Amino acid sequence: MKKILVLFYFFGLLLFFYCNVETGLRPVSNIYIDDQTGNDRNPGTIKKPLRTIPEVNKRIQEKPASLYFAGGQIFEGNLILQNLKGSEADSIFIGSYGKGRAIINGVDREAIRIENCSYIRIENLDLKGSGRKNGNTTNGLSLVHTTKSRVGQINAEGFQKSGVDLYDCRNIDVKSVFAYNNGFCGINVMGSDKKLSGNILIQDCKAENNPGDPTILDNHSGNGILVGVSDSVMIDHCTATNNGWDMPRQGNGPVGIWTWQSDHITIQYCISYRNKTSEGGKDGGGFDLDGGVTNSVIQYCLSYENHGAGYGLFQYPGASNWSNNTIRYCVSINDAHTTEGAGSFFIWNGSDESKQLTGCYIYNNVAYNSSAPVISFENASDHESFNFCNNIFLGSGQLISGKNTGSKFIGNVWWTAENKIKFMEFRSLAEWAEATGQETLNGRIIGIQKDPFLRGPFDTDITDPYNLNMLIGYTLRPDSPLRNQGIDIQSIYGAGLPQTDFYGNPIPQGDDIEPGIFEIK
Repeated sequence: MKKILVLFYFFGLLLFFYCNVETGLRPVSNIYIDDQTGNDRNPGTIKKPLRTIPEVNKRIQEKPASLYFAGGQIFEGNLILQNLKGSEADSIFIGSYGKGRAIINGVDREAIRIENCSYIRIENLDLKGSGRKNGNTTNGLSLVHTTKSRVGQINAEGFQKSGVDLYDCRNIDVKSVFAYNNGFCGINVMGSDKKLSGNILIQDCKAENNPGDPTILDNHSGNGILVGVSDSVMIDHCTATNNGWDMPRQGNGPVGIWTWQSDHITIQYCISYRNKTSEGGKDGGGFDLDGGVTNSVIQYCLSYENHGAGYGLFQYPGASNWSNNTIRYCVSINDAHTTEGAGSFFIWNGSDESKQLTGCYIYNNVAYNSSAPVISFENASDHESFNFCNNIFLGSGQLISGKNTGSKFIGNVWWTAENKIKFMEFRSLAEWAEATGQETLNGRIIGIQKDPFLRGPFDTDITDPYNLNMLIGYTLRPDSPLRNQGIDIQSIYGAGLPQTDFYGNPIPQGDDIEPGIFEIK
């Protein structure tokens, strides 16, 4: 019996060796780095660690290894990993050991660059640059042509471009990243013309005070979380705030959380608040489905007190067609208080062709705005098949501005504290419906102009996405006239409802759904 076991053991070793030779994989060892006790002539063990990043770069290209930086220490240099392939069972780890977090200071360059690699795991590190205006010219953490990897528990600050940047990457998890005091963006994901980034999760991340890139004078900068030229990306339980205030130009501007030229993007349970743009600049909004976006959804999100629109629906010249997108069970509170022409929901089409901006469902949202319209159509906003249903719109004076060419409003609730509502040039819901057919179905007005009996108050200071259920001001009182008054959008448009409302209650709770974000029990 012992002889059989020994034979199996040696056969397993031979098989392991053969597979590794055939696939080019080599077992991953460990390298320890300590700036205080290390020496670059050491073997890199925990008792005899290395000291500097240049030596690490040399060693790891000779043989794949996990890298452990001593916690509480600062390591100056640019860590570069190229063409390294870990495996699902034996990934390459880069992180801290001992007490505290290690700091990698890239000074004027990247702190870490990962290129053409797989199965890399980067965790529990602080990445620093010399500052967006003080000499740094790059991203903090760059992942390029990399797949099947994970970034977690990373702080990134002081980089002119983005704190964390993914380019042509697939199958990546980015979790618990805090990106702040960077220039172009907190977290940026982008594909090339030849290859899309995709299958990416961005979760529990925060982008704060990324003011703008002083070198970009012909386009936007100062974004929170941005996804472009990508497919199948989820942004979940993230926040963006106080970004974009130092964009060095006027014109199109930054947004807290947004996507462009991408397909199947989901943004959910996120908060984007108090984001800004330059003086006289555009945008500075909360969320945005921008040019070329298709089959994407924003749901269960909160936008408040942004310079620009709470939710932008935009198409820029040269983008591929924008179509089949959804915004549902979201809230906008006093957005668009600075950017000229914007509203809680803002539609713009720079292509001047309505067929390039078509097919959107905006339903069961709540927008409250005391100073700007809840719906704003830019002068150039030709669009088709936008459907606003079961929303609650609260404002003051003019609730809709601009010229509507392709939006249909059915079953929405409209109210102001003064009960004085203006729908474009029309003075009441009935007058608007009679003249345009809006808020009518089968010849009957089904829009509602009455107090929805929300609990209030309407302002908020919630900053934690896991506390969104504390936004109780937008729940309906038990005596609300809106009970069971929502329209069946699935039978009319074929658009399906999610399983729960904004607060996690099943949909529906009664005979029919309610307008807004809350189901009355």
